[in-house]
Amino acid sequence: MGPYVNGKECVYVSGVVQSVSPTMRIRRKSHNDIVPKRDITFADKTKKTVVVSLWNDHATNVGQELLDNADKFPIVAIKSLKVGDFQGASMASIRSDISPSKGGVRSMYYDRVSLSHVTSNPSLGEDKPSFFSIRAYISFIKPDQTMWYRACKTCNKKVTDAIGSGYWCEGCQKNDDECSLRYIMVVKVSDASGEAWLSLFNDQAERIFGCSADELDKLKSQEGEENLFQQKLKEAIWVPQLFRISVAQHEYMNEKRQRITARAVVPVDFAAESRLLLEEISKMKTSQ
Repeated sequence: MGPYVNGKECVYVSGVVQSVSPTMRIRRKSHNDIVPKRDITFADKTKKTVVVSLWNDHATNVGQELLDNADKFPIVAIKSLKVGDFQGASMASIRSDISPSKGGVRSMYYDRVSLSHVTSNPSLGEDKPSFFSIRAYISFIKPDQTMWYRACKTCNKKVTDAIGSGYWCEGCQKNDDECSLRYIMVVKVSDASGEAWLSLFNDQAERIFGCSADELDKLKSQEGEENLFQQKLKEAIWVPQLFRISVAQHEYMNEKRQRITARAVVPVDFAAESRLLLEEISKMKTSQ
């Protein structure tokens, strides 16, 4: 998060809501008016937390929904956030999109479909991306695919070889002596209903592999009897995961295809899973 502190670039965050503050009333110096504010504390798999400040309608509407569901520890994703350095690191909403928002903010355990629901409906995501949650396993990772790209350490955009030496970033308009690797890859995921190819970006892939793209690249380049790179890929498959996915349409060779992208990945919470199953059983008994 360091490179984004007090910067111009907005960031995307997803995680488990740990706490929600009451609505506060803040007087702005610029207009001398009072606006509502609410602080949300998030945590992710690394057990690190960050405070996101919601303002105006976000504080009173979505913020209230989060407060009402705080005991369920909902998993949400928010984009268009600015990072500040107040009390270490904090984020403030600019024009934030909070997913899932339609029908209220809900845990991924209460907003879930099977893979066949997605793959059997080719019209999903035609007008705008559709969001779902799935419980699935990574069943196959193609080891010879391009798994990462060379990225600028400041803005994370793709860099190219600079004239002479180093790397050129078009976004920052500068040369740098070093770059970092960031994941961009596909994996095959499966559940009881079928399978599909899922696109992964850096944050989600790091959670799945438990290491950065730079670290995995080092394992791939190591020689020896024990193939640590293949072992790392093997450890990532057939582990139950909850994926928050987006489904959109893209055109390839003049043909429209579905693109399924992971937006968040969390381990299965078996306690929450049990509660969901009990609710489903209760609904079945009621309908009989």
